[in-house]
Parts: sequence; structure tokens; C-alpha cells
Amino acid sequence: MRIVHAANFSYNNHGQAFGNPDQKLQHGFIENRHYCYAFPVNDIARQLSWRNSKNGGAERMNASLIETCKKIQPDVLVLGHAQLVTKQTLEEIKSELPHLKIIQWFVDPLEYQRVYQFILDRLYLLDAVFLTTGGEYLEHFNIDSCQAHFFPNPVHQSIEKYKAFQARGFDYDLIFIGNDRKDPERRELLTKLDVTLSKKFKVGIFGSLGRSGIHGKERDALFQRSKASLNLTRHKPMKWYSSDRVSQLMGNGLLTCTRKEADLHQVYGDDRLIYYTTVNDLSSQLETVINDGSWQDIAKKGWEFVHDQHNAKIVSQQMLDTVL
Repeated sequence: MRIVHAANFSYNNHGQAFGNPDQKLQHGFIENRHYCYAFPVNDIARQLSWRNSKNGGAERMNASLIETCKKIQPDVLVLGHAQLVTKQTLEEIKSELPHLKIIQWFVDPLEYQRVYQFILDRLYLLDAVFLTTGGEYLEHFNIDSCQAHFFPNPVHQSIEKYKAFQARGFDYDLIFIGNDRKDPERRELLTKLDVTLSKKFKVGIFGSLGRSGIHGKERDALFQRSKASLNLTRHKPMKWYSSDRVSQLMGNGLLTCTRKEADLHQVYGDDRLIYYTTVNDLSSQLETVINDGSWQDIAKKGWEFVHDQHNAKIVSQQMLDTVL
């Protein structure tokens, strides 16, 4: 089939976001033998604004998307966030291509309606919505003309390509990569974790608590020399929700430690991650599995599962199968 994939892609970050879900799904569509045209929504908007402003170029970007769909005649238009794309644009594309299917995927937390209101506004134009959150939050998007489905954060073998559980030398027992800017709750929890766990383990925190962040090849190198990592998601726990950090960690073979409240065991199983409730609970579990070496078995099971079940080729094709 022919697909137009209108997503953020973040090309203006010079490769820093090469492992984002946009890129993984793009590769997945192509690996399923579809022609998939990447339409970087925000970057095109910036290019079409003399001030290099995505909002300033939004109107021209929408006109460009309409023209692109007219020329390519896609079977499916896939929207990855793409908040700048208006419902008027989708209406015009639909009128030009009445048999077109439109899919929306979204990987941010659904705690505040203002975050996803743009999806609700265009819901009547969509054939399916795919979200990384389940339960009652998912039901907001179920209407007669549009299916709403949970989908897991995908991995890709060329992006998540390491196997930390096979390494022989380690710099850290536990790491966390992420920022605590404007998030006092995360900062407070990380401070407590750092104080408590550093007594027993070699802990590395990057991007929070006033410490420098880490990206690109330096982050990849860190993944290869660390045993475990925190999958610490912003906002309150929501059923099945995690940022794509979970796929980055499990996909690179680290022992992934996540809060129990999000019910991720229903997605990943009981024996492929560590699920904890308190800092002391996490400390106790880590002490056991690191000292006896069983962390490698757990991490390997997680790595095998996500690469087998949640790889981008499978996830992207399931999206298409749903609407076709």
C-alpha cells in the first residue's frame, strides 16, 4: 500500500531523536513492504515560515499535506501526534480521497484532557486511534465511527540493538536517564532513591538532580555497561501507560524497574521486569537479583519478549490490519 506518515520525526534535532516512535513505526511500515512517505509536520511548518516558527508556518504546512496526499494518493494517512494538522485539512483530504483510511497514534500520558483535546476534535474523521494507555482513559476515544486500541511502545532491532545482560563489565548497577525540570514530585522521589540505593549500589542519574543529561552514542555506551534502570514515568500511574523509556530499556537488555501501580504486568508479564511499590521494596528486590545474578535472566526474558512481540514491524502492521 501507499502510506503518508505525518509525524514529528524531529529532524531538526540533528539525529538526537533517532530512536523515537515516529522513526520506529516508519521503519516498520516499510519493512512490511509498504511505500511510506515521511511528512515531518513541525519541520515543514518551520521551513515554510520566514521566522522558522512552526506555528507561523502551520497554515502553509497544512496546504502542503493536502497537496502531498493528492499527489501520492495514499491508501492510509497515519498521524503521529501532528497537533498542527487541522480537522479542516483532514476534511479536505477525505473529500479528495473518500476511500482513504486515517489512523492517529499518540504516546503521551492522558492525564489532562487539554493534552489530547486535538484528537477528540478530529475523532469523527478518524478510522482508528492507537494509544499507549488503556483502561478508562482509552474509552474516551471509542465512538461508533472510530476504533480505539492500546498499542505498546515499539522496539526496533537496529535501534535497541544491545544486550546488557550479556555484558561482563559494568559501571553502574542502576541508572536513570530523564529530566526533573518543572517536576518536583519526580525530583523528590529521585532524591530519596539516590540517598537510599547509593548505600548498596552504584547508581547513575543523568539529566536530573542538577546532573548533566546524556544522549546519542554516550547513552548507548551507558546502556551497555549498566545492569538495571528505572522506568520512572512522569505523572500519576495510568493503566498500561509508560513512556517509550520502557522499550528503550527492555529492548537494550537492561533489567527494567517500574512502578507496580500502572499494571504493566498485564502487558509484559510477571517475570520480565521488576515491579516495585516503595523505595525500600525496590532496594530489597534489587539486592536479591543483583547479588544472585538472576537479574540477567529477568532482563533476557524482557528483551526476548519485546523484540518478539512488540517490534515495530508487528506493531505497525497490526495498526493497518485494524482499519483494513
